[in-house]
Amino acid sequence: MTKVKAKKIFEQYNRTSDVVRCPNGRAAIRKQLDAYARAAVNLYGIISRDDFVNIFNEQNADRTSGDEIYILLLPLVLKKGRYGFYKEYIVHYWFFDDFDQADYLLEHQADKPRYIPEKDEFLKYINEDYVDNDHWWNVRRFMSDVFGFCKETAEGYEEVRNYIMYGDGIRELGPILDRHNLIFNGEKQLQEFLNLIMFAKSNTRIWENNGYTPSELHEMLIQRNKNIVKFPTMQRPKIGRNDPCPCGSGRKYKKCCARFDIEKTAQLSSEECRLFYETWYGLMGFVNERKSVIKATIKPEYPNTVSDIMIHKVREVLWEKPELIDEYISETKLPQEKIDILKLWRTNHKKGMFFILEYQPEYAVAIATNEQGEDRLYGIKGISSSIANTLLQELPVQIETVLLPFKGKIIYDSFMSSVPIRFAEGAKAAFRELYDKAIKYGIITSLE
Repeated sequence: MTKVKAKKIFEQYNRTSDVVRCPNGRAAIRKQLDAYARAAVNLYGIISRDDFVNIFNEQNADRTSGDEIYILLLPLVLKKGRYGFYKEYIVHYWFFDDFDQADYLLEHQADKPRYIPEKDEFLKYINEDYVDNDHWWNVRRFMSDVFGFCKETAEGYEEVRNYIMYGDGIRELGPILDRHNLIFNGEKQLQEFLNLIMFAKSNTRIWENNGYTPSELHEMLIQRNKNIVKFPTMQRPKIGRNDPCPCGSGRKYKKCCARFDIEKTAQLSSEECRLFYETWYGLMGFVNERKSVIKATIKPEYPNTVSDIMIHKVREVLWEKPELIDEYISETKLPQEKIDILKLWRTNHKKGMFFILEYQPEYAVAIATNEQGEDRLYGIKGISSSIANTLLQELPVQIETVLLPFKGKIIYDSFMSSVPIRFAEGAKAAFRELYDKAIKYGIITSLE
């Protein structure tokens, strides 16, 4: 779109001839509306007038309307230019040179829920640079610690951040670092850097998601689409046996991940599955009784009547206070087999981010750093289904979970969230290099 065309579009929806004096008694609300408009476009990029009015009216005693916001805000649009009107929307000034991009953003926001913080938090977004977490600051601090606080580090960080946030994959990451003479000292630093930037991207609020972070929206869409598993029935997208495998191997599904569930070697046996869930639900029930997380009663039964969404809330409390396992063991009459399992969960669980790199007949292979900061490979079995069938995503996949020892195997605590990021060929090559170096130490298949 040419600047001349963009200027005509701006003038079409922000007409100087429409400017009128501020109606009596509305000066104060004009100031408040201006603050909300600035915050809204910084948080969302674009917002319909109706949505804007609804947010304002929900959070303020004074009420407004779609017609009034045009009358009150138009003079500020023409004078300050922080936002403007476009069709039935309020848009960020970034779109003043190309309103096609505003239409493009609307297509990406379509059907997505809107993040609406409380009033005090909402108005913090008046500051265009405001963020509600330190994730990108952690990336910058890490780069400064590794490369020193200098111009090259600062410029390299800005380019890395812009590329990761608005680019596709990480294939250009290496050239960006090389261009600024930023060279990591070994795989450990590279792995930590990748973890930090991907975590920051997944937890940064973006316009395309109506203010939600990719991680937040991913979890919400899973729940909305009823892909949260209510054991024992698994609702998964149907894949034809001759369709390409979702793991990205290039092979047909029947020749790749389908065989893991046919053979059932990459998951627990039915007896082990029942033992795990009865032990797990018993622990969840105790934690819930002790901490009053949810109103439902979680019984040590398989299958369970309480939804995974509710149990997940209890699970989060447990891993904040894993010492609750000790209390459960000491205060509950349990068979020795379950006591032995629970003791190992207490001492040997491994919580964090992992990258699933490969599927083998016996387990999914994930990479993560150990307590010494060294990259190691872990063979993780699924519970009632293989991890390949649970994720159905192109490898590598970044996941967050808690690994548990179980009967000489490594499993996870029944909750596994994946980060919706697709890695480009450059990143895949980096992961292959990490895998080749870590495989020298073998694949860890037990946490006991």
